[in-house]
Amino acid sequence: MRRMGRLLSFLAFAFLAFAGCAELGQITNPGDYGTASADVIGEVRNVDTRTRQIEIRTDAGRTQDIQYDSQTRVVYRQREYAVSNLEPGDYVAVSTEQDRDGRLYADVVTVRESVQDRGGSSPRPGGSDRNRAGRLDRLEGTVEYIDSRRGQFEVRDRSNRVIVVALQYNAPRGVSDRFDRLREGDTVRIEGRFLNPDRFELENFL
Repeated sequence: MRRMGRLLSFLAFAFLAFAGCAELGQITNPGDYGTASADVIGEVRNVDTRTRQIEIRTDAGRTQDIQYDSQTRVVYRQREYAVSNLEPGDYVAVSTEQDRDGRLYADVVTVRESVQDRGGSSPRPGGSDRNRAGRLDRLEGTVEYIDSRRGQFEVRDRSNRVIVVALQYNAPRGVSDRFDRLREGDTVRIEGRFLNPDRFELENFL
C-alpha cells in the first residue's frame, strides 16, 4: 500500500509540474510572436531615433514597437546599413529578442523590399540627403580600402586625408554596380555630401 501511495503521489506531482510548465510557456510566449526570438514581418511606419524604436505595421494588421540599439543590423541587398536609413514603407523582417519585461529588441532587420522597390517614396522629414535640394560636394582621390559588406570604401584625397565614402541606402542600380566594380588603387571622382569632415555620402560617380 505504501508503494501504491508513493506512486500516486509521484504521478500527482508530475501532473502538476507538467501543468505548471505549460502555464509558464503561455506566460513567456505572449502575443503573436510566441518565443523569445522570433521574426516580426511587416511595413516600417516610423523610426524614432530619440526613443530608439522601430514602429512596424505587421502583416496581421497590428502595430508593433520594437526597440533597437547600436548592435542592431540592417541588411539590404546583402549590405549593412544603420537603422536610421530605414524609411516608412520599407517591407522588412525583423529578427527579435525579448527581455524579461516582454519588450522586443531588434537583432537583424532584413529589408525585403524598400519603399522605392514597391513603387513608393518616403515622406520622412530629415530623411536621406538625396531628397534634399542644393549643390552637391565633389571628392577626388585614390581608393585605399573597400568594405563591400558595409557598402563603403575609403578614399585618400589630394591633401592625403582619408575619407570614408558610404554608398547610399537604396542607391540607384548604376551606382551600386559601379561600386561593385571598384578596386583598391582606382582613382575616383565622385559627388555627394559630406556628413562630417571624415565621412562622405556617395550619390554619383563622375
